[in-house]
Amino acid sequence: MNPPKISVILPTRNPDRVRLAEVLAALARQTLPPDQWDVCIVDNGSSAPLAAPDLAACSRARVVREERPGLLAARLAGLRGTAGELVVFIDDDTVPAPGFLAAAVGFMASRPRLGTAGGRILPRYLAPTPPWLDRMAWLLALRDNGPEPLEWALSDGRPLPNWTPIGAGLLLRRTAGDAYLLHVQRNREFIERISWRGQGAGGVEDKDIVLCCLRAGWSTGYGPDLVLEHIIPPGRLSLAYFEKLLPGSQRLWARTLLAHRLCDHRPVPPATLALRKGKAWFAFRAWRSPADRLGWLASCGFLDGLADHYRDPVDYGPPAAAAPAPNQVRL
Repeated sequence: MNPPKISVILPTRNPDRVRLAEVLAALARQTLPPDQWDVCIVDNGSSAPLAAPDLAACSRARVVREERPGLLAARLAGLRGTAGELVVFIDDDTVPAPGFLAAAVGFMASRPRLGTAGGRILPRYLAPTPPWLDRMAWLLALRDNGPEPLEWALSDGRPLPNWTPIGAGLLLRRTAGDAYLLHVQRNREFIERISWRGQGAGGVEDKDIVLCCLRAGWSTGYGPDLVLEHIIPPGRLSLAYFEKLLPGSQRLWARTLLAHRLCDHRPVPPATLALRKGKAWFAFRAWRSPADRLGWLASCGFLDGLADHYRDPVDYGPPAAAAPAPNQVRL
């Protein structure tokens, strides 16, 4: 039996059962023929394990249990438990449009050098939005980069674009994923050191996948027809939520860019942080509005990451010459 064209990997830990059922129902409505896709739910140590009733909305779904916490472990379990030529990671609160899987298969087939890709992630807010949200909505995993497809590779010679894919709806070509698996095999300790502990905190493991594939010679892309809807509860719309999440997220992003040798900024001595953050306060005019203050907090987090690398560098080395053959990779 031939492997499916695309495997959906859905990592989850103690999910909202109603939202998970909606995501599974949306998968069941996909226009791609059923024999061309499958669904692997990775139960990442939920206190109440997922059972058959939780899967009722999608008969094609099956569960793999992974006790080690965190998206890195969950995604690796999903990759081991699937065989699709393509893989797409979907969150338990992100609802794919009916044509999502068909569009994903078509987009990747039309651009053979793509190793990773993402699409539009539109919001479904469950509470009124604050006036400052527009400038910071990217932190809620929202993406809309316009109606035209995009593609970028290191060989293009341009700076890393700001639209590279994130974990929600992240498409991965299986052969490109082999380079990522080898990267994890060699650097797992370092990856975990500069990533979030646990799950659900806006980590950068997804960006690690994208950057790894780019350094292996693949391109990354944006497909405007790859549409998902992100369900955003009231708790993620508070100023306190953003103030807590932004500095840590940007700190890890700086560390990840530096580890992959893709950062435009040099590491900075920790002793200079207070002065640099003070200068950034004025540069961002952080006193003017919540959005300006959040911009400053993001800058502070990035500076912290530059200082972390100064005293504790993590370096994945130069870009690889080529990705390994599939049978060379073991986890």
